[in-house]
Amino acid sequence: VAEPLRLHGGESRCDGRLEVAVQTGVWARVSVGLWDNGTATVACRQLGCGVPEKIDAASANGSRPMELQELLCVGTE
Repeated sequence: VAEPLRLHGGESRCDGRLEVAVQTGVWARVSVGLWDNGTATVACRQLGCGVPEKIDAASANGSRPMELQELLCVGTE
């Protein structure tokens, strides 16, 4: 897999829901259970998008696990 991470559904390539490639052409949303600011910083850097500016999370259908709804990165590497 060429790019293991992507931000999908946002206004730019550095904004959106974080997804991870599980195989070529197949993407899965990243759950929030493993997330903190340090993890978001690593994801933004791997995407070449600088540092996290906004992290929004919400539970899917009012239940767990929570999903990362939006990660907005700013800056450039």
